[in-house]
Amino acid sequence: MRRVGIFTILLLAAALRWYELGLVEYKYDEAHITGLAQAVARGEALPILSGGTSPGIPRAALVVYLQAVALRLLAPRPEAAVWLTAALGVVAAALTYRLGRRLGGEMTGTVAALYMAANPWLVAYDRKLWAHIQVVLSVALLLLAWDLVVRARPRAAFWLPVLAALQMLSHVLALVQALSWPVAALLARREGWRRPGLGGMAVALALLAPYGWALARVLVGNRRLPAWSARTEGGWPPAWESAFRLFGGDGIAALAGLPTTADRRWQLAAALAVPVLALIGLGMLRAALWLRHPRQRRRAALLLGWTVGPTLVLLAAPWPVAQQYWTVLLPLPALYFALGWTAILVPVGRWRGRITAAALTGLAAVWVGSWLAVLAAVATGAGGMAFGAPLARWQDTLAVVREWTTRLGIEQVRVAARGVDPALEGDPAVVTSLIGNPPFARFVASSSPPALLLSADRESLYLWTLGDAAGEAQIAALGEPVWEGFLAYDLPRPRLYRLPAFRPDDFGITLLPTPAVFPDAGMALIGYRLSVDGETVEAVLVWRVTAPPPTVGTRDLTAFNHIVDVASGERVAQADGLALLSRDWWPGDVLVQPYRVALPAGAYLWRVGLYSRVDGGRILLPDGRDALDLGPFRVGD
Repeated sequence: MRRVGIFTILLLAAALRWYELGLVEYKYDEAHITGLAQAVARGEALPILSGGTSPGIPRAALVVYLQAVALRLLAPRPEAAVWLTAALGVVAAALTYRLGRRLGGEMTGTVAALYMAANPWLVAYDRKLWAHIQVVLSVALLLLAWDLVVRARPRAAFWLPVLAALQMLSHVLALVQALSWPVAALLARREGWRRPGLGGMAVALALLAPYGWALARVLVGNRRLPAWSARTEGGWPPAWESAFRLFGGDGIAALAGLPTTADRRWQLAAALAVPVLALIGLGMLRAALWLRHPRQRRRAALLLGWTVGPTLVLLAAPWPVAQQYWTVLLPLPALYFALGWTAILVPVGRWRGRITAAALTGLAAVWVGSWLAVLAAVATGAGGMAFGAPLARWQDTLAVVREWTTRLGIEQVRVAARGVDPALEGDPAVVTSLIGNPPFARFVASSSPPALLLSADRESLYLWTLGDAAGEAQIAALGEPVWEGFLAYDLPRPRLYRLPAFRPDDFGITLLPTPAVFPDAGMALIGYRLSVDGETVEAVLVWRVTAPPPTVGTRDLTAFNHIVDVASGERVAQADGLALLSRDWWPGDVLVQPYRVALPAGAYLWRVGLYSRVDGGRILLPDGRDALDLGPFRVGD
């Protein structure tokens, strides 16, 4: 019967975490990690770092390699990575059961495992992709510390620092537990553990060495220390509200941006958070009272000492950080909840099992119902900006894009999204991880006025995902809308446009008699338009990519525009930039790039050229000049 109970709990944990794998948050962090894992799975990269963190310290790439294994062995789709991350959450529930049994017996282990299996916040974070293998590592570390301190197994002294290093390689969040690791060393019996402990530390340092080297290079290159997040206004974060939401299971509706008053299950979850927190507090008190008993002193000291470090760090952190990184406390809330529950059932006697089954089934039903309701809301797009567009919605959108490129025989699609570089923040990371890297997906930075990327000699497809009405109106006037999709509530609707090849008349462009070719850039200015409205000048420059050399991508080329006073020859204004990164220039591209500047009355020249943002060097024209003058034009009377 005991095995049936824990098997049922683990089955519930797996079902909640594996249900509808596509209904997971899929924004930059998730897509960036998955994109790196895809490159590793294909044998194209062996990264040491895997992106930034809230404190500003780059994280190591352990999660990338774990995901790469799943992508290689299971399927090359992000759902495989979601499955693996969720599976580690199930393992964490099983290890918590083992810890609970050692701590207080069969019932304690079962109750703690159920808490880990069904708590909605924990289920949600177990389905994330970028850092949330923290839970299973936190549970495993405490289990090793238990073996070292309570069971006096010296071999655990070897594995404890090794596992702590692996947790550090998964996310710098492991530093939150830095005050917990010495607890085991201080409480452990002196005999027999020092030699394996020193061996484990040597292995741990070897594992951390590449990360430390890469981290030092980044920090020295930036010539500044990471900027830790500022504290929220009002001083200390609302610790009670944090515990109420996270440990009690309330707040799951807020995860998806839904009103908590919209469903009675969420209202009931809020009400149940009070007794849940009361039981957690009772469990902590029970552990503290164990300190008076010699036979239980070590387990109580380990449990309480392990709690102090992360609790203090999270209380000192800004509220958003505490809300996001609460998982480092696990499995402590689950164990304390189980200890509190078994404490109040001591006088009940033979009815303990039945009361426990009934009460915990009700609690699990509320938590499971709340989580399934959130998934249903996310599936219909009601999750809004708090959750972001789920993976499944992005996949549906980009599947349509693929279908249209095949239908029209087009090799690529232009994408107007939040951001332009897949390596930096923004939706391009999402698109490239699902549809392919450039040149298939080409990204155009949003600007005001909007820039457009067209083809010189054939039609193109444009996927518009921005909430920029002016830019979309320009595209709609040029081409034909062929599809409209849906990502999430409060997010702009993605629309796919079929655009013709570049036509100068569509933009009122004056073509240059002879294009101004910058040979070392593989770029030519082929036309322009200058228009004056009062004191505002709008220049539209049309660039065509010819045959860019390989060095273009590494030099990060862009345009400079100097407005020069005709009379004095002095520069009076400047407008730099191109909406297309030079490493994404492709032969046949036509970039229609507008600029807008305000000028006093006078006569001016518009001087344009290309330069490198890496070394500052300018690209020369064939005649040796580094810029071309357009105009003159006049502002004012």
